[in-house]
Amino acid sequence: MNLGCLLASSFVLQLLRLPFIVETLPSVVKIGAIFTHDQKDSSTELAFKYAVYKINKDKIILPKTTLEYDIQYVPKDDSFHASKKACQQVKHGVQAVFGPSDPILGQHIHSICDALDIPHLEARLDLDAEAKEFSINLHPAQSLLNGAYQDVMEFLNWTKVGIIYEEDYGLVKLRELVRSPKSREMEVHLRQADPDSYRQVLSEMKSKEIRNVIVDTRPDHMHHFLRTILQLQMNDYKYHYLFTTFDIETFDLEDFKYNFVNITAFRLVDADDVGVRGILRDMERYQPAGNTILNKSKVIQAEPALMFDSVQVFAVGLRTLEQSHALRPANISCELEHPWDGGLSLINYINSVEMKGISGPIEFKEGRRIQFKLDLLKLKQHSLVKVGEWRPGVGVNVTDTAAFYEASSANVTLIVITILETPYVMMHYEKNYTGNSRFYGFCVDLLEAVAREVGFSYRLELVPDRKYGARDPETGEWNGIVRELMRHV
Repeated sequence: MNLGCLLASSFVLQLLRLPFIVETLPSVVKIGAIFTHDQKDSSTELAFKYAVYKINKDKIILPKTTLEYDIQYVPKDDSFHASKKACQQVKHGVQAVFGPSDPILGQHIHSICDALDIPHLEARLDLDAEAKEFSINLHPAQSLLNGAYQDVMEFLNWTKVGIIYEEDYGLVKLRELVRSPKSREMEVHLRQADPDSYRQVLSEMKSKEIRNVIVDTRPDHMHHFLRTILQLQMNDYKYHYLFTTFDIETFDLEDFKYNFVNITAFRLVDADDVGVRGILRDMERYQPAGNTILNKSKVIQAEPALMFDSVQVFAVGLRTLEQSHALRPANISCELEHPWDGGLSLINYINSVEMKGISGPIEFKEGRRIQFKLDLLKLKQHSLVKVGEWRPGVGVNVTDTAAFYEASSANVTLIVITILETPYVMMHYEKNYTGNSRFYGFCVDLLEAVAREVGFSYRLELVPDRKYGARDPETGEWNGIVRELMRHV
């Protein structure tokens, strides 16, 4: 199937039902994008260019209109320079601005777009709780992501957890995890750490026997963090790390596969989806100047995926607008501060877009994304594998519960001490029954079902003295099942 058809299928059928209308879109629509200098020729910029290229080439979404982009590069810590570049694009006649991903620069660019009624499409984490009239953000809201983390912690029955964050705004991101009603019965240790203090903070958590850790660290420091875990020998089955990054598949976890350490994370792009695989294959062939959108493992990171989808969303909104409105040129400037009279209609149509992108199902409410799907990934001996999903309003659905209880993988066999009691545990006395097959009854069936669901091996043994257990008043010692349990605690 044509790639454009895959992307456009959600709205093309609706368009076919509409009566013939006169085209009201201009032949060329200008859009602007702002990237920081360190993003020049990055996968995010390439994803933006590729999205425009495919829309113009396939002519499915915009059959008679061509998108023309203007890209500007700005210093990461210079909001004045970024604002100046955005005003140049406005003067050039752009009808939407994409980016930048930097949170501080993004706020400044949005203030310009909001004042001039120009749609501002973003693919970044925004911690501002207030709705923004002229902003469309493809990144899932942090409040929803915190709900996903809470659901996973609840599923894993965590009662004691450490939260390690790096950036100053990390505390703002994850504070809901500490404040939520679900966390009131949980012992939470919150620590800020960077490469200079990873060892100190992790050593503290090890000494306090904090085995469950949520990690929110910068991607470029991830290698250092993982190496520190290895150095402190915090990489066995007793530890569980839940990473907040969507890009866990892009990191080297080879050293963690064989010690049965638990590493869990969410991903936004379902690379197993047939439609997504087709798009990624086509992206792989798009290599201007030798750069690629995908990494060496043929995996796309979340940010370029969201940037690609944001261009698609804009194009779909533009095409829907054509059914009832004419799109007038944006003859505006930052100096005059007269808002664009066509901006409000365009942003409303973009806000009403519902489609499936490479980052999953897309739907907005007041410019914020309220519909998406997260794949829950878990590290196994061979690789990271999908073990469940999370959706807003639905919660977590773990499809492979055994992945979290892999005792059998570590060659661990549980010894289950029991006593004969009809109808709970009974015994076949014939010679052809051996091992666990000698036993039958309600409790035996229940044990077998639990072992199969959780994923462990066991060996049933009868308590030698055939007693449940009582305390000898003279010696103070216990007998029966209780004695066996006390011996093996």
